[in-house]
Amino acid sequence: MTRGDLYRLVDDLPDDTVDDTAVVLKMIMRRQLDPAQTWVWTEQWQEQLRGSFGDLEAGWTQHFDTGEDLLAAL
Repeated sequence: MTRGDLYRLVDDLPDDTVDDTAVVLKMIMRRQLDPAQTWVWTEQWQEQLRGSFGDLEAGWTQHFDTGEDLLAAL
């Protein structure tokens, strides 16, 4: 992606997402967010995370104290 591509993406942002996008870009510029980790903000990953949080809230999880305990449960 070129800077020109990025400018076009910004121009095409819905008005209600500009502020949130600016926050993320500023965090990257300040080195508060690793650009190599921005994949977590893709829609696919956000959807998967929402599903995981839903599983946690529903109690569909198990806790294991050790790796051995986890393997024994499999």
